[in-house]
Formats: sequence, C-alpha cells, structure tokens
Amino acid sequence: MWTKIFLGWAFLIISGIISCSTSEEDMNMEIQITNSVNIEENAMVNCILEDLLCEVEKNVIATDYGTKSKDNTKRDSIPVIKVSGDNEPPTSTKTISINYGSSNHTDHLGRLKRGQIHNEISGRYMTNQTLQSIHFEEFCINDLKIEGRIEITSNGFNEFDQLSFTISYDNIVFTSSNGLQYSISGTKTKEWIDGYSTPENPWDDQFLVSGECHGINSENREYHSKISTPLLISRSCEFILSGETEFQVENESVFYSFGDRMCDNKGYYIRNGKTNNFEFGRYSFRKITQ
Repeated sequence: MWTKIFLGWAFLIISGIISCSTSEEDMNMEIQITNSVNIEENAMVNCILEDLLCEVEKNVIATDYGTKSKDNTKRDSIPVIKVSGDNEPPTSTKTISINYGSSNHTDHLGRLKRGQIHNEISGRYMTNQTLQSIHFEEFCINDLKIEGRIEITSNGFNEFDQLSFTISYDNIVFTSSNGLQYSISGTKTKEWIDGYSTPENPWDDQFLVSGECHGINSENREYHSKISTPLLISRSCEFILSGETEFQVENESVFYSFGDRMCDNKGYYIRNGKTNNFEFGRYSFRKITQ
C-alpha cells in the first residue's frame, strides 16, 4: 500500500518537474523571437536605405544647382550619372540615373555596387509638393539585391523653418546572396536640420528622421518598427549616427539604439535591465539556430 502511495507521489513530482522544464523551455524559445541577429538586420536595412537616399538626393541637388553631378559622389570612378530632361525648365520632369554598370565596381567606401538607381523627379528638390519616384534596376550593394519603389514628397518648410519630406517605402525587398529575403514598407518624415544654406557642399547636411515601417524578416516572421527617438542622418557618414527604435517581432518588442553620434556600425538594446551590444552592416541575412 505504502509502495503504491510513494510511487504515486513520485510520479506527480516528476510530472511537475517535466512540466516546469517544458514551460521554461517554451519561455526561452519565446524570448528568442526577438534576438540580436534580427535587431541587427533591421538596423542594417534602415541604414542602407538612408545611405541610398543620401546618394540619390545629393545628385538631385547637384542637378538643380547646375554643378557637375558626376563630381558629386566623392570622386568615384563610377557611377555614371545621366540626366534626361536636363535642358528643360527646372519645374519639368526629369530622370536622374545612377549607373554602376553590370558588374561589381568599388565605390569610395570600398563597397561593391552594380546595377542602376533611377529617380524621376518633377520640379525642384526644395520646392513644396515636388515628387520623386525612385526604383532600382538589377541594383546590388555587396551582392545584396534591392528591389521596390520609394516615393519622396517635399512638404516645404515646417514650423521650425526646416525643409521637410515624406518618404514612402513600397515593398522594398532585400535579397542576400544566400537567398534569404527581408521586406520593408512604411512611411517616414525627414527634416533637413543642418547644411541647407550650403547646397554646393552636401557633406555638411544633417537630417532627423521619424516614422514607422513593417514587413517580413529573414526568419519569415512579421515585424514592426517605430522610431521612438528621431534618427540623426549625416551625408558624410554611411551609418545612422543616433536615434532609438521600438522593434517588435510577432508579440515581443524591444527598444534598440544606434548609439551616441559616432560614425560607426555599433548599436545596443536593453532587455531585462541588461545592455546588449550589436553590430550591423554585413549586407547579408542569417538564420538563428535554436
């Protein structure tokens, strides 16, 4: 009799231990949904987009102000800049094409680029309601292919006397050389806070960016990102200098930061009171193995 009772209690205790262990394991798995890899990847794709917009915009400004746009890319041997409709009035529609060629070439930062970026712009860059429509033609950076469309609308000057733009990302898809993909859609607002008075020198330009985006990450999970502290962008740096983003994957969220205004690819996020550092800018996507 006592043997049966003992065995019964032993069974219940072991079952409880297994149950707790399983729950603990499930909890750990859930915590891993938002991890340093997909935080890094989100920071990376946003950084690449901001850098591409800086490249496109400085050539638009050069065209508007009559400077040689081919000399406005920090002495690149390429790309070849072609402007169609350049002899038309400034308010007319023109297309600016940035052509890196069909094979990889090295830009001034040592990155490999190929393909073309096309920007159809109606009006002058700094004029209210001017619309830019950007698309990519077999464009790759460090073998990361970028597809989709970006629209930029000039909002004129805001209440702080800063030129403001609305940027819409229409299903931008990044595909790395290992076949993994990352998509992003959404809307951001960009404010020109410094360097406006020196259009001949794009390298002193700085911007603040706000907004939110969503998409599917390389783990095939839905994500949503919202800029909680505006991102600081400089044309003289390929990385985002500072700012904070609320990043959510499925039902889990975390805040991550781009750092403290240093021109580097280092950021951090805080979870359970612990600061975790990460680096971004590898131009490829990786799967987490549990």
